[in-house]
Amino acid sequence: MGISFGKMKWIRFLLLGLLSCLSWGETVDPTPKFSQELKGKAVDGDADAQYQIGDCYFFGLGVKRDMVEGVSWYRKAAEAGQMKAQFNLGGCFHEGMGVEPDLMAAIRWWRKSAGQDYAPAQISIGDCYIFGKGLAQDEQEGVRWFRKAAAQNYPAAQHRLGNCYYHGQGVRKDLAQAIQWYRKAAAQGYQASQRALRELGDEGTD
Repeated sequence: MGISFGKMKWIRFLLLGLLSCLSWGETVDPTPKFSQELKGKAVDGDADAQYQIGDCYFFGLGVKRDMVEGVSWYRKAAEAGQMKAQFNLGGCFHEGMGVEPDLMAAIRWWRKSAGQDYAPAQISIGDCYIFGKGLAQDEQEGVRWFRKAAAQNYPAAQHRLGNCYYHGQGVRKDLAQAIQWYRKAAAQGYQASQRALRELGDEGTD
């Protein structure tokens, strides 16, 4: 059975995360490349190496693609506390990629990652609260998680806050605030915010 469009979007999101972490103020993560040396480190219990080997298998980077094997390595790293592996493992459970789908398991792993201030996991938890997916719908709680990620200058969170102010989700509707958050994300090249500003007739300057 082929991979759905939604799953492909999630894969693309992960790949973008691998190629660049600049959007939330970190240094660029080099795309991992499979090697016996790297796998040796992973086998010896290096959590970062386990996460990278998980990427290699999950995406087929220098080795035959095997999502089940990738998930296996993500789990090892996640259990050792590697926040990016926790986030990816949550995504695998959410989409049922390399593992049976399990929304509650996805949320548990995202919470672990979010608890280490990993912005992508924080907005995943925020989304669950905003839309009542796996958690009781609580728009104010969703906004609280978006703010945590936005405080790290993460554009996807800034865009979500813009949406919340624009639609009045979890906050009082405030077009000026919406525009300010869209501008922050747009300044980092976030295309959805750039489109939102164009639709609002805003050029991104005061």
